[in-house]
Amino acid sequence: MAPENGFSDDPQVRNERRLRLLYGESIEELEALTEEQVIKRHDAHVKEARSSNKQGVRLQWLERAQVYWDELARRETVRLTKSLNRLTWVITVATIIGVGITVWTAFFGA
Repeated sequence: MAPENGFSDDPQVRNERRLRLLYGESIEELEALTEEQVIKRHDAHVKEARSSNKQGVRLQWLERAQVYWDELARRETVRLTKSLNRLTWVITVATIIGVGITVWTAFFGA
């Protein structure tokens, strides 16, 4: 039976889990993951880093976790960029309408 923290006491199970965690995804595979999956993988790597007692190994786990953190940051940047682009178009349309109303008023009076 696995302990509550999700880590097995069986060395073979633990090693298999570590191999799965260290396997790197291609960019395409990484982008295909849901946000929830990216967060779970990040958290799993951080847990492995915390359980390691060797600095070099800990750094490897944290470097792998950073990949997932960077992916989350990239996704947020894409969302913000899309929002800003939409806002820019709304402002552009509002400006054109404002200029049109001003021109209409200047030529035809109020």
